Amino acid sequence: MFRLNNILLCTTALVLTLPITAVAATTIEKSGHGTKGRAAVSRAATSHGSSAVSQARVRHANPSSDPESIRVYRTKNALGPLATQHQGVSVTHIDATELARHQVTDVKGLMNLAPNLTVQPQGSSSAVNFTLRGVGLNDFTANNTPSVMTYVDGVALPIGYMAGAAMFDMSGVDVNTGPSGFTHGQTVTAGEINIKTADPTKTFHYGASEDIATYNRSITNLYVSGPLSSNVQYRIAGFTQQGGGFQKNINTGQSLGNANKGGLRAKIAWQPDDKTNIVFSGNWVQDNSQAMGAFNVQDLARNTPAYQDNLKTGWGFTPAFLKLTGNSAGTKPSYNNTFWGAGINFTRSLGFADLSTITAFQQMYVHNLMDLDGTGYAIYDDDVNTDANLFSQEVKLASHNPHDRLQWDVGMYYDRTQMHSVIYNDYTGSGSRPYIQRTSYNQDQQAFSQYGHVRFTVTKRLHVRAGITHESDDRDLYNMQTMRYNTAVYPTPYDTHYGRRGALTNQFAGMGGLEYQALDNLMLYGSIRKGFKPGGFTANNTVVASQLTPTKPESLLAYEVGFKSDYWNHKLRVNGNAFWYDYHGQQVAGLAVVPNYGVVGQYVNISKSRIWGVELGIDANPIPGLLLHQHFGYERGNYDDYSAIDTTAVAATYVKTGKLMALYRSYAGVDMGIPKLTLEGSASYKAKLDAHWTLTPYIDYSYRGSQVDVPGNNLYRMPAYFLMNVGLTFAPKSGKWSVSAYANNVLDRHYDVTRQTGLNGIFGIPGTPRMVGGRLRVDL
Repeated sequence: MFRLNNILLCTTALVLTLPITAVAATTIEKSGHGTKGRAAVSRAATSHGSSAVSQARVRHANPSSDPESIRVYRTKNALGPLATQHQGVSVTHIDATELARHQVTDVKGLMNLAPNLTVQPQGSSSAVNFTLRGVGLNDFTANNTPSVMTYVDGVALPIGYMAGAAMFDMSGVDVNTGPSGFTHGQTVTAGEINIKTADPTKTFHYGASEDIATYNRSITNLYVSGPLSSNVQYRIAGFTQQGGGFQKNINTGQSLGNANKGGLRAKIAWQPDDKTNIVFSGNWVQDNSQAMGAFNVQDLARNTPAYQDNLKTGWGFTPAFLKLTGNSAGTKPSYNNTFWGAGINFTRSLGFADLSTITAFQQMYVHNLMDLDGTGYAIYDDDVNTDANLFSQEVKLASHNPHDRLQWDVGMYYDRTQMHSVIYNDYTGSGSRPYIQRTSYNQDQQAFSQYGHVRFTVTKRLHVRAGITHESDDRDLYNMQTMRYNTAVYPTPYDTHYGRRGALTNQFAGMGGLEYQALDNLMLYGSIRKGFKPGGFTANNTVVASQLTPTKPESLLAYEVGFKSDYWNHKLRVNGNAFWYDYHGQQVAGLAVVPNYGVVGQYVNISKSRIWGVELGIDANPIPGLLLHQHFGYERGNYDDYSAIDTTAVAATYVKTGKLMALYRSYAGVDMGIPKLTLEGSASYKAKLDAHWTLTPYIDYSYRGSQVDVPGNNLYRMPAYFLMNVGLTFAPKSGKWSVSAYANNVLDRHYDVTRQTGLNGIFGIPGTPRMVGGRLRVDL
């Protein structure tokens, strides 16, 4: 078993030997992409006892000439700086205090903290899929460009496994609606998740936190940061997470889902002169956790009754499958993932402009063993082995003086990924496929983007924004092989090799917008954006060459109008927007019928669909210490032109005739199944017990409407759910330490985070039940 205990004990010993007379440091935060930061609409963090580094929580942040990156500014205004209410782009910022309060250790924890954001595991694997405002891709092979791009310190991570790795020692997270790619990085349709880790500080400080909760879950964080000389600073951070498995085997009662992971990150910042800053960074994460278990929704292979409790699961791997995949006997569903990387972030003021470059390399080794039927039978057991590396380089030039009438950004971004995957599927207990199948392939991909963006002050009250980007994405799929291992009931040799396939996307995207300050406390804005996402391949369970036909690029034309307003000397803030998306070529995980084989997954394009919605955010600080927040989101989506395999009709025809035939059903006008209503709110009150101590009770909640990712079958529907969290934080006025007690999902709601297609069945993955715990934090 992998443990970081020795590392953490050594680090703790090092921290305790350092001078205890150091004072708390001031963290200099920069934009998530190494560019000059802009102001952000913020709301005060509801957990007041935490670090003084960030006392603001941004809900609709809106940068000036860089609409896809922001800076969090300190301010005594509980709702944030007034300037940010005069910039018209919707961005959600979640600060480090909020992330810690919700025990966010990976991107899946962001789903109920940002409006209209869905983050789902791909099956029970460690890969993740994102949907933002109804736009996303269920990428079951994790080899396609996501609709929502994840960035860590300005580096794009286009592979779902990399995006799903651990988050620790955070500065904050920005969730940006799309289309994006006009001021940095890669072009995508839905938007971005920008993760910013904490930077080195010029003043020495160190800290630790320990979070312990039910199901024996433990989260430990340590960091130390400070100067090595007058112009060199460092930061070292580590974390470990253990336990927390809340699932039980329905037959044996064994537990499943315990975490066993940890990581380290180091940064060194060097200022060779007063105009230059260079940050060297390195990171490593090891995840040997148990996998999440699937619960059975429908089993047509062995007619296993559907599980009435979604916290129940099951697993059972055949000895032949475990031996073939290199797993030991008695192994539970599990991960064995290693991630490491390094980067250099360079910034320099040229006087007339700021130059920034980001160079990065990331490597991953992923091994996921999963039982996707959730039973003791070998119906749909998976073993995924994927090795991949990523190199990226960005060069950007941006205007220097924020008071100039013309603000501008121009730059270039290049990335190259290389991937090798081997996927084993054990179907021997399914009845219809009595064999173990192996699929392997290589994929190389590279993209080159050029972008430019301007914001021009026409009058004191009117600003115009425009941007353009061009991207060329080239990917090759080769060494594709599918073979089957013979069994007593399947003696037929099967070993098929497929020819090399390529996909090239070469397109332009653009945007334009207006910002009008109608009154001193009211701004109106509107924008039009056109974006695209490149095509890709289906690379799993390939049995016919037609499955390797690449999808076409998808494009999104987005219209948005909104307002921002402040009242009563900035004690009340009301922001709202409405959006309309015209969606063409939407990439989805569809189905295909293979004669003499069955129904298989295949990515397809939907000719046309549309999404529209409205959002409203209200922040209030009516009296000192009391903070209130409420967000309302409503959205609808419909397919305009979409025909898909009708699995019910295919099955009925097969039973009647013994023949597998592709039968289609039109879904024109059918609802896309995205959650229609999302609500999120919180309230906290920082009470002063006396001149030295504070006590902060808080409550927050979230509601998500029902969701169905596969149209036409209500068994895929995830029911609506309501979650409530409560907590209490005690801290000194200095904020150097705090003690918190909390209960997350205090009503113990059972809910699903995904439902997906198995082999002759449907499976789901549950959300986290009630967790009661406490947290001790020290920052010195």
